[in-house]
Amino acid sequence: MSIFPEYPQTSGSYVSQRRINKQKPIVIRILETKQVQISNAFKKLAARYSKAPIIELHTDAAIEKVRNARVTASSDEMHGESDDHRIWIPKNKTNDTVLMGTLLHEALHYICTFNGKDICAKDEHYVMALLGDDC
Repeated sequence: MSIFPEYPQTSGSYVSQRRINKQKPIVIRILETKQVQISNAFKKLAARYSKAPIIELHTDAAIEKVRNARVTASSDEMHGESDDHRIWIPKNKTNDTVLMGTLLHEALHYICTFNGKDICAKDEHYVMALLGDDC
């Protein structure tokens, strides 16, 4: 059920906007073609609730975040960051596979709501682990 790649143990070159732009279509394609797996992972999370929530998947918003992804200053603590509209990837050394996985990871933040409300990051990371991310 993994939608995330296997990460090679290579460092790669510094992230640039050009490298981010090359990964965007790959991440968008995953978001478009793996909606069933993503939805099923959130349903598995919802099964842990005492009362089943109304689940809404916001794939279009996640795709828009990927389209808006930008390079930012280097960071020792951050691999990526996102809000409702954009993803920021620091100008660190990383290979293309890790860059793609980071974009996908950040795109999955805020992709789903339960009863119209955002899900906490801990629960989002649980879902990402179900989808094969080793966050």
